[in-house]
Amino acid sequence: MEFQIINKQIIGRDIKRLDVRAEAIAHKVLPGQFVMVAPEENSKWIPLSVAETDLRRGLISLIFQEKGHTTQVLGKLGIHEKLFSVTGPFGKAPEIRQLGVVVCLATGVGAAQILPMAKAYKKAGNKVIGILSAPTKKEIILEPQMRIACHRIFIATDDGSYQRKGAAIETLREALDQEDVHLVYDVGPVDVMREIAHFTKERRIPNLIQVQTLMSCGRGICGSCRVKAKHSIQLSCEEGPEFDGHTIDFDYLKQRMGHRHEERPLEQADEGIRGFWKQMMKE
Repeated sequence: MEFQIINKQIIGRDIKRLDVRAEAIAHKVLPGQFVMVAPEENSKWIPLSVAETDLRRGLISLIFQEKGHTTQVLGKLGIHEKLFSVTGPFGKAPEIRQLGVVVCLATGVGAAQILPMAKAYKKAGNKVIGILSAPTKKEIILEPQMRIACHRIFIATDDGSYQRKGAAIETLREALDQEDVHLVYDVGPVDVMREIAHFTKERRIPNLIQVQTLMSCGRGICGSCRVKAKHSIQLSCEEGPEFDGHTIDFDYLKQRMGHRHEERPLEQADEGIRGFWKQMMKE
């Protein structure tokens, strides 16, 4: 049964993992891409990264934090229940090359986005240094998977409840002092990504980020996922979600993130978007 939940786990504070049967997507999705998910018929579609795939069983793993209405609905679904719709993959697949030493850094639930990138860079022949950061130990997720995907891993918590005490940027400085790093790839809050972009630019180290903007369609129709990069407006669903951190306008990004609203159900959504998704499901 397509989109049936095969496994469900609580893996952190308000963070859940669903392993969902979606064979076609599992065989097509590439690191850095995402899917659009509607848990119920009248739910709003939300973008979720595919953290892991199981090609033999045709499963994709979705990891999310329960914040708005739609993620709370999604979190209440149980094993053997079905999601109304999972569509994708969307987004531009990043170019993964052998560079040397690559730092893959994530804060909180961003680990779900950084894990496939760490795996991909390691597979391409890079030495991967993982950094996971969160306010507390309970909010550190995917540590075992990241340990397998990385050659070294640093973990930091704001309150010092697990391993290093301090912020992500402090741990990054420590890693850069120990390694000749050729790329820093990070996912996290806007202010954290801004600080990392500024720091890496000073050190002349390339920096790639993944942005998480409001999104309703995944196909460039709604325009809600726009960001400003290289002094021009771009859509994260088409040109992203990966961008050069040194070219992003973080003030504009933070403003866009501030326009997040409580997800509207489908019947309240824009008519054009609603029609688009109904047509997509027919196909």
